[in-house]
Amino acid sequence: MQKKQAGPERHFEPDKDDVFDPRDFTLIFIDSDSVTNVTTLNRINQRRVLIYCGNGNGLISYGKGKGEDYEQAFDNAFKHMRTNLVCLSHDINFSSPKIMEGAHNDFRIKIWPQERPNYWGNPMIWKMLLHAGFVHCRYTCKSRKREPYSMIYAFFNAVTCNMTPAEIAQQEGRKVHQVSFGNKAAVSDTQFSNHPLN
Repeated sequence: MQKKQAGPERHFEPDKDDVFDPRDFTLIFIDSDSVTNVTTLNRINQRRVLIYCGNGNGLISYGKGKGEDYEQAFDNAFKHMRTNLVCLSHDINFSSPKIMEGAHNDFRIKIWPQERPNYWGNPMIWKMLLHAGFVHCRYTCKSRKREPYSMIYAFFNAVTCNMTPAEIAQQEGRKVHQVSFGNKAAVSDTQFSNHPLN
């Protein structure tokens, strides 16, 4: 029987009840800081960690953890991340066929479909999109503050609204090949009215 790792690597070793192999995911370290709670008796200091992971095929997660030291905070973040897995609607040939928007507090993000990716902008958002499997998009984000928790919440609000071309065609009564990168308003309505969904 193989002995389990003792360090942080143990979180990437698959357990017997795991459905997905942890080694297929890429881990991104988002932020770490220290928080202090002031009570009437003393001050309580805790370390805080925020991490993100994705397998590049529509499975993503984030984890946040607190602890007396960074080791405990990382452990709690990894545990939270493993229980927080989100499966997105994803088509490898057309990963983002609709506009996605998300917001949290001051942070705003908007993702547009695009045939060739344009990841110019916040490098953290770029890596998160790439490891979520979005390769047909461009994005903008606006915020007056560099708040990583607002960024991660806004990102998840946006990408969890994604749909596959088949889902959009079924919802709007179009054929799958009519779902494109172009602006729907620029195409005449008659093109869609005479083509019921097969």
